[in-house]
Amino acid sequence: MKMKKHILKIIFILSLPLLLWQCDDPFDQNIPDSKSYNLPPKTYISLFIIPDTVLVPGDYWINENDTIAVTDTMVLGLDTTMSKQVVHWWGDDPDGYIIGYNLKWSYSDTTIFTTTERDTFYLPILTNFNIFTLTVQAMDNDSLLDPSPARISFPVINSPPEIEWKLNSLPIVGSNPNVTHKSFPHHSFFWNISDIDGRETVTKILYALDDTSNWQELSGKDDQILIENISVGYHRFFIKARDIAGAYSETLSFPDSTDEDHPNLWYVKKPKGDILLVNDYVGDQIYYEIQTIYEDIFKSIDEIGNDGYSVWEIGADDVPMVNPQNALPYSTIDIKLNLSYFSKVFWFSYLRRPHITDAALAFTQFVSDGGILFISNGNVISPDTTWTFTEIDSTFKLNPSGRLYSGNTIYANFDDSTENEQLNLKTDQVIGNRVSAIIPGGNSAIRYEMEDADTSSVTLPYEGHPTIMIETDISDGKMYYMSVPLHFCRGNNNLDVLFKKLFEI
Repeated sequence: MKMKKHILKIIFILSLPLLLWQCDDPFDQNIPDSKSYNLPPKTYISLFIIPDTVLVPGDYWINENDTIAVTDTMVLGLDTTMSKQVVHWWGDDPDGYIIGYNLKWSYSDTTIFTTTERDTFYLPILTNFNIFTLTVQAMDNDSLLDPSPARISFPVINSPPEIEWKLNSLPIVGSNPNVTHKSFPHHSFFWNISDIDGRETVTKILYALDDTSNWQELSGKDDQILIENISVGYHRFFIKARDIAGAYSETLSFPDSTDEDHPNLWYVKKPKGDILLVNDYVGDQIYYEIQTIYEDIFKSIDEIGNDGYSVWEIGADDVPMVNPQNALPYSTIDIKLNLSYFSKVFWFSYLRRPHITDAALAFTQFVSDGGILFISNGNVISPDTTWTFTEIDSTFKLNPSGRLYSGNTIYANFDDSTENEQLNLKTDQVIGNRVSAIIPGGNSAIRYEMEDADTSSVTLPYEGHPTIMIETDISDGKMYYMSVPLHFCRGNNNLDVLFKKLFEI
């Protein structure tokens, strides 16, 4: 046995170099490079709604008897959802970070890259119903994209547009809507349009005058209309909006017998004659004492008579309301057109706030177009030196105490001295409110002055001989502005002579 063990040891020792030669060097092995794999990101979507139903791929959805196979996660609201959607998304990358997202809607071929994680979308609904799918794909800092992007679908029912009258654009009423709004043969209407599917989805505005079987079309972008050449009589205006999917708003009308805030009747009157008498004093729109004075004067002039003039009463839509259904029109265009039917306008105001400043642009246009405008503004409110239809340097109170007694002569200052004798006026009543004297601007001519306080036989509340009426020419037109109430200046019984002079009759 000892011999055998000895022989085996010898064999092992002799074989060791051969064994070592057959094995790799444990200290010099060719070790392969280690490999690490970048993991793609994951994408998630959430909505700012509380759905009552969530359908997933494999489900079926029945909408109006149509069966739809669901291929993506679908969120249903109470029935469906609207075209305006607020969507929130985010991503997660296990071995890096998210640098952005690719967004793509099913209705578009364009992929949009964004770094935001929230946005509001207006889905372009073109039919009464459609399904829109949003795909969001996160991208990590190694530009790897989520291989299974997040998707969500929205079943959208089109929402009809909404229409309402523009605030304060319609005449209002007091406690009784059963009153009549009057206009000359034109009228402007203004409205506001909205649509939760987007204002741009409103493609048509449709309107009708009296006959709703004959609708006229405007662009969906329009928000006003001027109707002209309206026949004399009672009328009703209708308007509605239509969107791109064919849905209609409610129909508005003026007048509307169910509307208690606006007059229930609208009457169009025919302009008569060449002269417009404007009553801008609501205190006279109950008994019409002052208006009657001027109408009687016009009727007494053969060249005018009963049919040679028209009347425009301007009510007050502030407290206390008087004739509010006929307050000054909302649009300057309507004011301009009211004047444009005539070549001569007499506008009187007395007490309360006149509407002269509100109509100033229309006045300037009227005179520039060759019209003759005569304003009597016997009001405590001072004339505005910024008016463009006349030129006033400054003003001061003619009667600071609030009294100007009868018997005061007002001297005419036209080119013909003989004519001036016929045009001199005299106060026949006490002017019981403060009125203004005028210092004319450089392009205005003095046409009437108060009698000189130094030579008067009575005590006067002013010094010198203040100006109370001026003439300002604009292009081919003429503008006369008087700062005292003309109806208190009938002492010489010659207002007819004055109107014939100013109106070139």
